[in-house]
Amino acid sequence: MAVFSELDREMIKEKQRSGIKLAKQKGKYRGRVKKNTDKHPGMNHAIELRKTTDKTVKEICTIIGVSQAAF
Repeated sequence: MAVFSELDREMIKEKQRSGIKLAKQKGKYRGRVKKNTDKHPGMNHAIELRKTTDKTVKEICTIIGVSQAAF
């Protein structure tokens, strides 16, 4: 029975991959949008605070409202 489940799962994954490939060709699939990039004004402010003040990362993250993992 496990063989059938595994085969079924592989078929589903293959359909998904082909669907994503087709959507990318049409320009409809771009993946997850990144929230905090170097162009994000809040992130630039956080980096500037880190360079110019003696605030900790935790304090800066609280000020700008992002998690420490994002910083």
